[in-house]
Amino acid sequence: MRNPLSFLIPIRRKLTARFTHRSTSAPAVSVDADHALVQNLNDSRWPTWTQFSYIFRYLGKREGVLFRIAIVLLFTSAAILVIRYIGRHWIPEPTIGGNHTEAIVGSPRFLNPALASSDVDMSLTPLVYSGLLRLAADGTYVNDLAAELTVSNDGKTYTAKLKPGLQWHDGEKLTADDVRFTFEMLQDPNVASPRYTTVRGVKVDAPDDNTITFALEKVDPTFQSVLAVGILPAHIWSDIPPSALSTTDFNLKPIGSGPFKFKEIRKKGKTGGVTSIALERFSNTPTPARLKDLQLRFVDDADASIDALSNGQADGLRLVSTEQMAKAEKLRGTKTVVQPLPQVVAVYFNVKNALFARREVRLALRAAADQAQVIERARPQAPATNGALLPGMPGAANNPPTARTQDLDAAAKLLTDAGWAKDGSVYARKGQKLSFTLAVPDVKEYTDAASALAEQWTAFGAEVKVQAVDTSVINKEMIKGRTFDTILYSDRYDGTFDLYPFWHSTQSFDPGLNLTSYYNKDLDKLLTDARQLTVNPQAKAEAYQKADTILMADAPAIFLYQSFALIVQKDNLRSTTPLSLLEATNRFLDVTDWYVKTNRVWHWNP
Repeated sequence: MRNPLSFLIPIRRKLTARFTHRSTSAPAVSVDADHALVQNLNDSRWPTWTQFSYIFRYLGKREGVLFRIAIVLLFTSAAILVIRYIGRHWIPEPTIGGNHTEAIVGSPRFLNPALASSDVDMSLTPLVYSGLLRLAADGTYVNDLAAELTVSNDGKTYTAKLKPGLQWHDGEKLTADDVRFTFEMLQDPNVASPRYTTVRGVKVDAPDDNTITFALEKVDPTFQSVLAVGILPAHIWSDIPPSALSTTDFNLKPIGSGPFKFKEIRKKGKTGGVTSIALERFSNTPTPARLKDLQLRFVDDADASIDALSNGQADGLRLVSTEQMAKAEKLRGTKTVVQPLPQVVAVYFNVKNALFARREVRLALRAAADQAQVIERARPQAPATNGALLPGMPGAANNPPTARTQDLDAAAKLLTDAGWAKDGSVYARKGQKLSFTLAVPDVKEYTDAASALAEQWTAFGAEVKVQAVDTSVINKEMIKGRTFDTILYSDRYDGTFDLYPFWHSTQSFDPGLNLTSYYNKDLDKLLTDARQLTVNPQAKAEAYQKADTILMADAPAIFLYQSFALIVQKDNLRSTTPLSLLEATNRFLDVTDWYVKTNRVWHWNP
C-alpha cells in the first residue's frame, strides 16, 4: 500500500541538504591542528629513513636523478668545507726527532774553540760549545749562556749574568769560573790560540758563580763577537798543560754545553783520518736543537760528497765549486738552494806601486774590463758587484747591480788626458809602461777570471802577466808582505759585515786585510764612526754608503762578482729560519732550527 506521506520525502531531503551544508570559506578543523595531529604520529620532526625513502615514489625519473645529484653535491661540499677548516686550524709544527747526515769536505782537527782555525773546525765547534752570546742568522748577537749582558757608560766594562741551571754534557755544573778559565786560556801565549789578539789586554773576573766581568783597555765595538767564543769546561782542560793541548783526545771527543753532545767517532784504519763523528741532541742547553741525531761524514773532495748523497750515505752537503754544481742538481729526491756568500771577488791594486798609485790607471783598467764576460768565464750566474757592499749588508741595495759594460773609448781618454800614449801596442808615459803582473790563487775559477781580464787588458793596450800561485803561498807570503802588483782575490766578511778590517788605512799591514794599502782620510773617518754606530743601523748604513762611494770614485780595486754556494739536501730537511747571507758561509749557523719531524697542533686563530 502506498505510504500516504511519501510526498513529504522530497521536502525532507531538501531541508536536510539546506541545513547540513558546510561553508568552504574555512576548514572545520584548523591547519595547526592538522599539523599537530601529524606530528603526534612521530616523536621526531624529521622523517624517518623509511619515510624518507618513499619520496622517490612521488618523484619522476628525471626528478629523482636530479635529487640524487643534489644530495651528492651537498655532502661533497660539506666534506670539502670541513677538510679545509681542519687543514687551516690543524697545523703541522716542527717537533723533536729524526736525524740528518751532512757530508763535509775536509777533516776536523780541533773541535776546540781555543784552537779551531780551519773552516771545518770553525763551523763545527759551535755544534758542541756554547758562548755567552751566539751569532744569529740575521747577523745580530743574541744571548746564549748569558741571561743578560750590560755595558758600562764608557763602553769599557761588560758584565754578564749566566742563566740558571747550566750544565756540561757530562752533567757537571757550568759556572762563571769556566768562562774566566776559557778567556785566560785564550790569553796564554803558550796556547797559541788564533783568538789571542782579540782578547789580549782584557781583564776577566768572576766575582761569583753566575757573574763574569770583562774590563777592556779601550772601547771595542766588535767585542760582542769575542763573547760568542765557545766556553771550555775548566774541570776538563785545567789539568792539560799547553804543550799537550793539540794532542789530547778531547779535541775530537769534546765535552761542551752546546746543542749537540759527542756520541761516537770513526777513523780510517791505516791513516787514522776521521771518517765520521756522531752527535746527539743535548736538551739542557740554552738553545736546544730539534734534530735528535746529527751525523757528520767527512770526505776528500766535492765529488765524494755528491757520491755520498747519491748512494744514501748523506742527506745534505754544501758546494762552492761550480764544477760539481751541475752534477749535484741532477740528484733525485733532493732540493737545491743557491745561497750568495758574504764574499766579494775583486782585483786589488797595490797603490804602493808607482803605476797603481796613479788614479787614472786604475780607472782606465776598470773601464777596459768586460765584467759580464769575466763572470761568464769564471762563475756563470754569479751576481755582479760594483762596490764593497753586498745585498744584505748595511747600506747595500736589495738587489745586485747589473754588470758594468766595457768602455774602451773612456778608458783610452783617461790615459791620454793624463799624458799616456801607445808605444807600439802598449801604453806608456815618461818611460813607464802599462805593464804589470796579476797574481791569482791557483784555483780554476780564479785563474779563469784572471785570464779573461788579461786578454781584455792586453787588447786595450796593457802588458799583463798572470801568475797563478799556490793558495798557501799567496796567503802566507804575497798577502802578508803585500809583494804583488795586482792580485785577484776573494775577501770574505765575518758576521759583523765590518768594512774596517778591509779598507781602513791602519789595516794595510798584516794581519790587516787592506790589500791595496789605500789611504783616504774621509774613508778612515767613516769606517771608524761606523764601528761606533752598531746601535744605530740607519746611521751605520749611511756611513757605509758614503764609504762605498769613495771606493767607487777612487777605484783602489775592481769589484767583479759575489761568490755563492749551492746547498743540496733531502726534501724532508727544513728550517724555521729564513735564508740569510751568513748561512751560506756557516752551514750550521741555524742548525738548532733544522727539523725533519712535525706534529699537528690545533690553532683556533691561525
